[in-house]
Amino acid sequence: MPRVKASPKKCIKSNLQQPANSWVFLLKGEALELSEQYTGSGTPDIVTLRHPNTGESAVFLFSPANNSVQEVLTFSDGKRSWFIDESVKSDGKMQLSTPIDPIFLVLPYLRKYCTTHALPLDQLLRDEEFPETERLLKSSGLSYLGMIADRKGDEELNAYKYNEEKTLNWLKKKTERVAEILKQKNIHINTSVAISANYVKSNKNDADNESYLRYAHGIVSEYLMDDLSQKLLKFLNLPEESSPQNLKRKSTSTPPEAKKSKIDDENKGTSSNVLDLSKPEIKPKPLTMSAKDKARAKAASGSKSISSFFKKS
Repeated sequence: MPRVKASPKKCIKSNLQQPANSWVFLLKGEALELSEQYTGSGTPDIVTLRHPNTGESAVFLFSPANNSVQEVLTFSDGKRSWFIDESVKSDGKMQLSTPIDPIFLVLPYLRKYCTTHALPLDQLLRDEEFPETERLLKSSGLSYLGMIADRKGDEELNAYKYNEEKTLNWLKKKTERVAEILKQKNIHINTSVAISANYVKSNKNDADNESYLRYAHGIVSEYLMDDLSQKLLKFLNLPEESSPQNLKRKSTSTPPEAKKSKIDDENKGTSSNVLDLSKPEIKPKPLTMSAKDKARAKAASGSKSISSFFKKS
């Protein structure tokens, strides 16, 4: 029997090498915009700055002229890969950039160093651990720094002193603005302490203004230190929510009525020989003597018993 010649298998050429130091990045367009006065390169810079909430290192992106700053967020959804041209990138993470008000980044420095006296802004933003912080000096958003601080001296000195009352008013406007946008976008919110809040698009939303304001406060607080977040909560006249642990203790301290009645039913079915200390003891009634018994007792009162005759005198 003649041998059948096997057909050659198709070979697909692929380059499985990963691009070195490559990111998949969704970038907002304003980070690439250049002003007419700027003569440098048109490449934005990714740097690390101190996060205003935690004080830890975080990634931010500056526009080529340093006039705007954006926060870089990482989106990771399980085991995924990216196909880039003829290569495969095994790391399926995606980087997102979102604009941030630079005043949030300056606020922790003002609260730490400028509560009692004013400091020039160029001295205030010198951070040896995060030297790129000085880029904020060129940010256009710092022109509104007077919303949270008082300028001292002339404009050339550019010195500021922290003002907490101004800061709380500024944060209140920010929070109310976020709450208004949530309403306009018809975003469903969930403020229950037992369920983590999620963004869910919904046509029906019965949340009141206080719920929207509380949710917006949580968003703004992601860029505030904990003590300032609590002060803002009181400034908004929002009551503090009870923690889940307190609710749990309260629920376990009072047992359900159904369970209590079941225990009572079991106690009723037990033997009657068990002494119940919760009820007063019932004394037996004295025996009543008939007329014949009384006559016998009276006749026997003057006589002696027969055993008395056998006693020795």
